[in-house]
Parts: sequence; structure tokens; C-alpha cells
Amino acid sequence: MVAVTGVAGKPVFSFGELLVLIDVDGVGAMSVPLPTPAEASTLTGHALSGTAPCVELHAAVRFRTGLAHLYEPPRTDFLVSPAHVVLSITRFADEDIWKNMFEWVTGYLADTLTPTPRSAARDGYLEYAGQGVIATLGYLRPSVRLDSRDLVIELALRRDEPALATVRRLLGLAGDAAIAPPDDGNWRELPTSWPLHLECSHHGNTMRFRFGAPHHDGQTSTANLCEQWCWRWLGLCAGTGLGDHARAQVSWDLGHLGHASIIRGQGAHHRDVHELHVPASWLQT
Repeated sequence: MVAVTGVAGKPVFSFGELLVLIDVDGVGAMSVPLPTPAEASTLTGHALSGTAPCVELHAAVRFRTGLAHLYEPPRTDFLVSPAHVVLSITRFADEDIWKNMFEWVTGYLADTLTPTPRSAARDGYLEYAGQGVIATLGYLRPSVRLDSRDLVIELALRRDEPALATVRRLLGLAGDAAIAPPDDGNWRELPTSWPLHLECSHHGNTMRFRFGAPHHDGQTSTANLCEQWCWRWLGLCAGTGLGDHARAQVSWDLGHLGHASIIRGQGAHHRDVHELHVPASWLQT
């Protein structure tokens, strides 16, 4: 068999192949480098959340039935949005299962991608990049202070592309939609494929995106879904690591990319409105 190689002779990165490697059941064809929410829905058997075409998949994946006869399989939480993927694996039956799965995941990432400068800067955090994807691996390794059921492996993937390109994905903007408002602070409407009202404004060094949509009791509005995607993506860009999922966080230091923030609305009058603030310099990249 001839190995398929990518950049610099490395094998082609495929999230679907990685799922097969760790014995996830029912893995079918998936887009490279990241699966679509529809592909993830086929894998899990769960329906998509949101209002089409602004949808995500949030469910659990299943490990192969044969392995379940040998041990209690870990728990999983699988999230797929238009711009990032997160797979969390918890509740391991014993340390050996965690060690084996950790070795499979890190070995595959090392074989297909390249460690970034901030990889291994601290314990419990690794980052790799290449082939159009950035992979963040957060983990809690075995120790005398932790029960095996408290061990964690969390793999997050985002596209390696200019930041503004990801903002376009998160807010449903067409790739050729012009975003160059005058630096006067006034709001101007932008066309979006998502069922929400989207505006932008440029004031000094800041570009602001304001997006709103109606909400109904017990349901997540399109605006709230987009805000959650932005929040998770900014956390990955900032490299905050495993366990830093405090929804109270509203600003991020993104290193050479500058600072970004989110202003959350109060959801008054059955409408959710949020703002995403990013550096205006992103328009030049």
C-alpha cells in the first residue's frame, strides 16, 4: 500500500481517520480537514441544532460495540460547527485506556501535523498545525490525586486561515462580500446566509459586528448560536486550554492578532443581540 502524503512528506491529516484510529463506531466519509455538521450528524445519528443553514451538531459518538464488551467505554461530547470541531472524552474506566487513547491521538497528530511554538509550553496543553488545520489537545493525565474517571482528553480543531475568513464562516458571510465600512462608527447592514440581522461598523482600530435574531422559550436563537461559536473559537485562538470554559470571559488576547471581545445582549423583547469586536487590521489580511 502506498501512503498518501501531504506537505513535507507527512501523511494527509483526516479527522475521520483519527476517529477510526481511536475505535469510534460508524465513521463514514468526511471532508478534509474538518467534517461538516451534516457529516457529523450522520456519524452520531442525532439531528442538527439551529435553523438551516445556520446549524451545528452537538451529540456523543459511540465506540465500537466489540470494545464495549471488554470495558466500559469512555463518555464523549462531540461538537461540530462551521468553523471548528471539539471532541471531549471523559470518564475512563482505568488509566490504561486513557494512556492508550492519548498515545494514539498524539501519535497521529505528530505524524500528520507540526507542533507550534506554544505547544508543550505548559502541562496539559499541546498544539499542532499544518494542512489547513490547527489542532489543540488539552488533557488531564493520570496521577495519584485523580481517579481515572476524572481523566480527560479534549481535542479541538479549527481552520488555519486568516482570522477574518473564520469570522465570515461564523457569521454566514459570503467569501466575496465586501467588509470595508468607512471609519466613522456608523452601523451598516451586511448580507448573511444565516437567519439573523447583521451589521458592522469601523471605529478607529476596532471593527464591530452586531448580530441579532428572535428567540423562543427553551430554544437557542441563531444569534446565540453564532455567539457561542465565536466564543469557543476565540478561546482556541487564545490558547486558554482545557477547563477554561467560563462563559463570563468576554475578551481575549490573541497575541500577534491583537485583542478581541464579545458584548452579550440581555435578550430583551424576545430578541438576542450580541457584538463581536475584532481588530480593524484583520481587514488587511
